[in-house]
Order: sequence, then C-alpha cells, then structure tokens
Amino acid sequence: MLTVYIPGPTGLITFAPVPGEPVPHEAVWIDLLNPQQAEVMRVEEVCGLELPTREEMQEIEVSSRLYQEDGGMFLTATVLSQSESDHPETTAVTFILAGDRLVTVRHAEPKPFRAFALRALRQSSLRRADQILLGLLEAVIDRAADILERVTSDVDSLSREVFEHSRETGENIRDFQEILRHVGQTGNVSSRASDSLMSIGRLLAFLSQGIPVQSTKGVAKDARTQVKVMWRDVQSLIDHANFLAGKITFLQDATLGMISIEQNAIIKIFSVVAVIFLPPTLVASIYGMNFQVMPELEWRLGYPWALFLMLVSAVLPYLYFKRKRWL
Repeated sequence: MLTVYIPGPTGLITFAPVPGEPVPHEAVWIDLLNPQQAEVMRVEEVCGLELPTREEMQEIEVSSRLYQEDGGMFLTATVLSQSESDHPETTAVTFILAGDRLVTVRHAEPKPFRAFALRALRQSSLRRADQILLGLLEAVIDRAADILERVTSDVDSLSREVFEHSRETGENIRDFQEILRHVGQTGNVSSRASDSLMSIGRLLAFLSQGIPVQSTKGVAKDARTQVKVMWRDVQSLIDHANFLAGKITFLQDATLGMISIEQNAIIKIFSVVAVIFLPPTLVASIYGMNFQVMPELEWRLGYPWALFLMLVSAVLPYLYFKRKRWL
C-alpha cells in the first residue's frame, strides 16, 4: 500500500494515489506498506533511487543496513510489533532520506507508525523530511520504553508469584509450569525489544554523522542535538533491558528450582511410605512361607501376634521420621 503525505496548513495531508497516478513531487513522506512492484517502481521514479528489497532489508550486516547511495541515506532498523500478543515479532523497517523527502519501506504495521501518522495530521510544524524521520524514531523509542515498563511490571508480578509462601494446599497449589510459560513469554518480549533498541542505537549513531548540513537555519545543529538525546535514551533503555534479561533468567532458574523442589517432595512421600510399609511386608512374607515347622502357625495367638508385629514395625519408622522432621 502506497501512502503519500504532503505539508498542509494544519499538518500533513495524506492520500493514496490511484494506480497510474504519479507521486506528487511536493510529498515529504512516502510510506510503503507491503508494497507491490508497481508501487516500488513509481517511488523509485520520483526519488531517483533504487529501493531495497525485503531480503536486502533483512540483512544483519551494518554495512547493508546503514549506508549512503546516490545522494540518499538508507537506514534500516528492527522494530517490535504485536508485542501484546502471544507471538511478538520484529520486522525490518527502512528509512530513506532523499533530499527533502522521506521514504519508509515496511512489511508490518507497528503501533508507532499508526500513532505518529495520526499525530502528524495535527502538527503544522512537521514540514521537513528530517523532522518526520526523527518523529518516527522518537515514537518507536517511546513505544519500546512502554513495552519495557510493561515487562518490568510483569516481572515483578511473576517474582511475587514464584516466591510467595502460599499456605493453601490441594487444588490451589501454584502451577509452576504456567508460571514458567509466562516467564518465557516475558523474556521473549524483552529480548526482542532489546534487539530493536540496539538496531535503533546503531541507526542514530550513523544518522548523527550524516544529517544534511543546513547551518543557515540551524537545522542541522538542532537535529544532531535531538539525535544525541534519543541516543542517550536508547542506551539507558538497553541497560534496563539487560537488567530485565538477567532478572528473567533468574526467575526462570528459580521457577525450575521450585518445580524440582515440589517433585522431590512428592518423591520423598513415596519413599517414606515405601520404607514404612517395608517392615510389615517383611513380617507378612516370613509368616507366609508355609514351612512345615513354624510354631506360630499352630499357635492360637499367632495371627494377632503377626498383626501386632506388622503394626509396630510400621509405627516405629513413622515416629522416627517425624522426630527427624522428614515428614
């Protein structure tokens, strides 16, 4: 889908050119979402640049993601999308600064793009491509910060759930397997957010060295200052994401430890029961051998005596285990 944004009196004006209609030269932002080949060719014609393919956008080498070519600056970053679903994803988004025009190529619809596009319709100050680029990057960073804040809250909740000493038993025993699944999902979101922030940090470092010089209006200086502030924000968020990663790993290990403790407790009960019933089983086995010469078989009190021996042999180990606090 091809969407074009043109400066207006109260903000950006958006419209989608029909097939065959040329892209207006006054457009400051051209957004390509899951573009068709015909749409790519129309944008390449108006910009005079060759847009990267989806496969080229997914390259992980820095030289393939951040470069200048034919007078345009190509910036590819990893952006987190669908973070609130059970299957969060990261997608590559390419920002292309071509003179006074910004082109974005993406194959997903992250929330920052929708939010910024709606906000841009009401901001009359957005009239240049570099402003739109910085606004989009700031929206992506703010979204990543919101995601990390939610992850922090989830980690704190999971931490309380893992380490709380519940007195309830039976059907209300905590399901550590479900907790472990939530820990894994939280770690997945955190790691993807960290990956996105690292790619944005590299993009900002490259952008700070390649902002077009417009010293007469002081635009370049203001833009570099804004980029530097965003870069510091990204670094602080990366540090926080690393802290969360360590805490999530600790929670995962702790949950596995709790599962192991509960399994050991169950095995201990079976072991104790087996030991308690082992002596009565021995007594019953001895008197069940049916040899010819066994005085107790003809003894009138033989049967009560055998029951008494089995009872005592079961009670004594039980009392011993209770004294040792093994039960």
